[in-house]
Amino acid sequence: MEIIVLTTTKEMDNVISHYKQEINKIRTGRANPAILDAINIRCYGSMDRLSHNARINVEGAHQLVVRPHDRSLVKAITEAITAADLRLQIKTEADAVRLIFPQLTEEIRKSLVKDLAKITEDYKIKIRNVRRDAIHSLKKQELPEDQNKKGEEIIQKLTDIKITELMKVEKNKITELMKI
Repeated sequence: MEIIVLTTTKEMDNVISHYKQEINKIRTGRANPAILDAINIRCYGSMDRLSHNARINVEGAHQLVVRPHDRSLVKAITEAITAADLRLQIKTEADAVRLIFPQLTEEIRKSLVKDLAKITEDYKIKIRNVRRDAIHSLKKQELPEDQNKKGEEIIQKLTDIKITELMKVEKNKITELMKI
């Protein structure tokens, strides 16, 4: 039973870790290099991560500068960022791409909070799915009824703790989004 609880804890922690990575992609009013983590560019005949082929620097509170290791990749980087539809102003320079984060309007902020709520709900479901799988594994163990019940209670408490942790992360992100 302890192994199931430890495995469940690890899986739920992984879900929360993935959630944090996912919401880092939601842009706030400030420049954040994490917004570019999921962008792939076509270089040398194959697809590769932008971060593997360029240095990304924050300049001021509202600008990112992407400097490719090879100047010939500037066009590919511009195309990939444009295709990602990040709602950023893109300025192409000779050896870099400058991304300007416009100020967020109240309407855009509310839209981003709604998007965040959808993402959060998806990750709550993932945590509940981990709980369901753990309880199913527990039942396969064919333990006595009282131990089985105790295991289910432990897993449920763990689930409640992890969902509360997820909600704290969401609350912090909402605060960050709504800050002017």
